[in-house]
Amino acid sequence: MLKIQKHKFTATTTFDGFIKEFGNQLEKTTISQAWRNHNQIFGDTLTKLRKVYAIFNLNELKEENEIKILRETRLHILWNILKYPKHIKYRQIHKQALYNHLFSKCHQLGVNFEQVFISVKIFLQEHGFKKGCDDNWYYQYDHIQLSHLWNCYETAINQQTIYKTRYWVRQKRVCMLSNGKWKNYKILFDYEHRTIMLLDEKKLKIKSLQVGNPNKSSLEFNVSIQLYNHIDIKETRAKWPCLILNHTWHFRTSEAEFRDDLSNCISVNESKNIQMSFSVINYQLSIIDCTMQFFSIHLFNWSIEFNSFHVIWKSFDNIIHKEPLNPYSITFKQGIQYVKDKLQMRDHFIDGRDELILLECKFDKWKPALSKMNNSDVLLHDTYKHLPHYPIIQVHWEILYAFMVPYKRTIDIQRNNLPKKIDLGIEFIPSNEKSTFNPLLYECDLYKLKIIQDKVHLKLTRDNLLQKLLHEVIKNDHLRDLITFQYTNKKEKKQFCDNIKQQMNYNEKKPNELILNDKILTILNELKILYHDDIHKQMGYPLQLYEMCAILLYCGKSCNVQFSYDQIKFRHHKWPYLDGHLINAINILHVHERREESEMELYCGLKKVRLENIEKEIKSGFFISHVSTSDDIEVAQTYRGDQGCILHFHPSMRRALHIPSCDVSWISPFKHEREILFARSMIYPDQDEKTHKEQFAWNAKVESEDEYTQMILLTWVKYDQYIQQTMQISAMWNHKLDANLIFAILDQTYNRIEQTIELLSDFEEWKMQSNNKKNYEEKKNEFIKRRCCNHHINLFSIFIAERGYSQYKPIEYATLITVCNSVPFVEKDKYNK
Repeated sequence: MLKIQKHKFTATTTFDGFIKEFGNQLEKTTISQAWRNHNQIFGDTLTKLRKVYAIFNLNELKEENEIKILRETRLHILWNILKYPKHIKYRQIHKQALYNHLFSKCHQLGVNFEQVFISVKIFLQEHGFKKGCDDNWYYQYDHIQLSHLWNCYETAINQQTIYKTRYWVRQKRVCMLSNGKWKNYKILFDYEHRTIMLLDEKKLKIKSLQVGNPNKSSLEFNVSIQLYNHIDIKETRAKWPCLILNHTWHFRTSEAEFRDDLSNCISVNESKNIQMSFSVINYQLSIIDCTMQFFSIHLFNWSIEFNSFHVIWKSFDNIIHKEPLNPYSITFKQGIQYVKDKLQMRDHFIDGRDELILLECKFDKWKPALSKMNNSDVLLHDTYKHLPHYPIIQVHWEILYAFMVPYKRTIDIQRNNLPKKIDLGIEFIPSNEKSTFNPLLYECDLYKLKIIQDKVHLKLTRDNLLQKLLHEVIKNDHLRDLITFQYTNKKEKKQFCDNIKQQMNYNEKKPNELILNDKILTILNELKILYHDDIHKQMGYPLQLYEMCAILLYCGKSCNVQFSYDQIKFRHHKWPYLDGHLINAINILHVHERREESEMELYCGLKKVRLENIEKEIKSGFFISHVSTSDDIEVAQTYRGDQGCILHFHPSMRRALHIPSCDVSWISPFKHEREILFARSMIYPDQDEKTHKEQFAWNAKVESEDEYTQMILLTWVKYDQYIQQTMQISAMWNHKLDANLIFAILDQTYNRIEQTIELLSDFEEWKMQSNNKKNYEEKKNEFIKRRCCNHHINLFSIFIAERGYSQYKPIEYATLITVCNSVPFVEKDKYNK
């Protein structure tokens, strides 16, 4: 049994982070209770707090009147002088006008005028104003002290209520297209004046974007946000999540979540007049027994915002997103299309899935319920204006959707172009003396896996990711994997490495200062070549350089040995970037491969490893490290050595949607290893233990053993769950029925054998009727283009649509079954059982 060290990351630091993120919305006792209830597990606590926050009534948070007056006055003065730095009139403040304004405000809100006036005079002096002989205030510098005023402005901006109530208003910098070039700016959101303020730190210039009417008492309906993804294959060799604001201003970020934050900041408001909520369901797992993941959406109207109406939707991980909409000009159809386009762009950037499988409005689950939408061109306003208390209402929508990678950007699983060990005619030596360690966690202990993820998560920051990955490799004493070595002895080696580190400005504690020079870091040149590989091109360049680098480091560099050893010793915190990028890369490539067509048996050799005391079987297992496999058993035998075990991966492991794996042979320099890489198992806080055991895990059992070799068979848990019933039903038809069709029906009927047999009997009769098979032959190519490779399931999808058993179109149904649900059985199974 593997032992795990007690996690030692500082709970105080993590708890303080929750206080900082949620302290303005939630009571400290609520945060503390959630932290204790979830055993100080970061991911679980974060999920819980986001759920609590999602129902938090922001209108309960009130701003003291004195603070409100001071903040608004300060913002008004600074906004004018920064937006119009050359206008002399904004550098002068008439004493009587200021006095009258403050007196009126204080009288209106019942605030001590003298105290407010004293405070205003203090911050005027702090901002650089000086009282003149005429008692008026004058900015005392001929040239605007831009940096100082920006800092003062930022302090005032951060006092806006919106900054205190929305944990995602954290944008500090942004990249914007200006005169055909992308430039970096500091950014602030002035909701008082509906203005985005940008600071060019190099030129010390301010750029202001007037998003809407600066008169805060007016309503604003015309804020527009359009998302797009830009893939730059020539210069940066990166994909960028971008957005266009008001059809004019282009922004880009490094991560999809940063674009979401930026979009939220632009869409945001703090209003409470009109409230409409929507939900979107992300299709996952199975068609009938699927995990529904909800999004809450609201349309608001208030006095401090960019757009007076917007949509709030909550994703399955309880992260809140916002979109501007105008219910007085947006129709139901346009609203749904807007949500669909946004989801499509997000999914495409994250992992390349952008072909719509289905988008369905669940009218019966809407609140108030609608039997159907007779006219999709009706305005949202007209749909709900008849409701009591309109427009102060809340309505709830549910939308079911699913995307996939289109066929043209997927990769065939055939590997005929790769050499096998026997074809080389040479003695095979394992690459880089790559050691093999036991990657199995013998028990389904989700707590241990959560601790692993916490250790990794707390080390990660989401910027300059390639820089930080390479810094991590150097820090772990593997600089040699990044450069071309030129030394003859250890003394010369040390001197050479020290010189290289100095040239790269390496500082162990400051990864952002590392200089990425491709003349020194020759691995960068390797990555540029791999980036333009034909396979990567066919997929649409979905990998970032740091993700590709992670695969190259794991498959082809010496750091793999130490990395793997640290992982099986539960020292994941030493390699957070390599581990995280490797997981992301495998997941991205996983969905770009047509694994539904694979019947491949895979093998992994473990030297001097033997599974003991497991009663010959492991239930619901997980990988605590990444696992290299090959379809060439001789490669596994070489790694096993004279004694050890070989893991035998059933094809269901490769086909399972939630056990990520991918072919890395096109990246690995060791083509003869024919490597298929499985990712370290992940635990998802939004999914319960039952789901993880039934969808994300595998079973293992001793297949055969002697004194030298133990053969361990790994199968997807869902394959084992249905194998007995599937083969029992298959035998009734002399194994002439497709096993995956039987599996799919059993899965959807909740394992009801009699109902499954009845459906199959009806289906077999239907197939015999004239023209049914012929009609399918005419449509077959349409199914294949949608990755529906199982003709039995395709034909069945037509059958149930004709009989009215399914609410989906035939191609939708077949795609959901084949691509989303996974089909675990192969032809050999009928002979092995």
